[in-house]
Amino acid sequence: MNPVRLKKGEKRQPNWNELVSDLVNNIEEYHKHFYERKNFTGPSLHFHNRALSASDTEKSEMIYAVLSSWGMHRMGRGGPKMKDYEIFSESILKILDRIKVFEPKKLEDISENEMDGLKEIFNTLDPMKTKIKIVAVSKILAHYLPNLIAPIDNEYTFQFINEVRGNTGRPRNWTEFDLFKSIHLNLFKEVIVNEKFKSLAEEWMKNSEFRWDTSFPKIVDNLIIGKIGDFKKEQQA
Repeated sequence: MNPVRLKKGEKRQPNWNELVSDLVNNIEEYHKHFYERKNFTGPSLHFHNRALSASDTEKSEMIYAVLSSWGMHRMGRGGPKMKDYEIFSESILKILDRIKVFEPKKLEDISENEMDGLKEIFNTLDPMKTKIKIVAVSKILAHYLPNLIAPIDNEYTFQFINEVRGNTGRPRNWTEFDLFKSIHLNLFKEVIVNEKFKSLAEEWMKNSEFRWDTSFPKIVDNLIIGKIGDFKKEQQA
C-alpha cells in the first residue's frame, strides 16, 4: 500500500472512530492484558498515587518524582531530560490558579471551547529541556486534573494512534496543543461517554486489585497500554 502523501500544512487525521471502536469493543480484553503485564509497579505506582493525593505544598514535587519514575528523565547522554526542579515547579506555580479553575471539570462533560481554555496552561508549563512537551505536560495535568486529562505517551498513545505500525512519533503537521486537545476530545472522551465503558470502569475503580484504575481517563490509557503491550508480545513471538 502506498503511503498517503500530505499537502503542505495538511494534518493526517487519525481514524478516531475506528480507534474508539477498537477500545470499546475489546475493553475487557485490553484491561486484562494491562494487568497481566505487571510491568508498572514500584516507584511508578507509588509516586502516581502520592501525586494524586498530595497537598498543594508537595504536589509539584511528587509529580516531578512521577515523571522521573515514568522515564521522563534518563541519566547519561541519550533520552529525555527534565529541567531542574526549581524551573519545573515555578512554571506550575505561575499557572496554578488557572489549573484550579478546571478541577471540577470532567472530560465526559467538557466542550471544545472549554478545552481551548487549557492552552495558556499548556504553553506556560515548562517541564522539559527539549521543545517537545506534550507528553510531560499531559502527565503533569493528569495528576492535577485526573478526571479531565489523561497521560499521553510516545510508546503507547502515539503508537496506538498511528494504528500500531511500530511508529511512536507524533502525527505530523499538528501543533502540540491541537494534538493534545484532539486526542482528548476525539479519543479519550468518546470512549469515556460510552455506557459499556462507564459501567465497567466504575466497577474496576472499586476493586483494590486494579490499582492503576484511578480515574476514567487513566483507565482509557490503561486499555491503550494493554492493547499495545499485547501487540508487542505478538511481534516478538
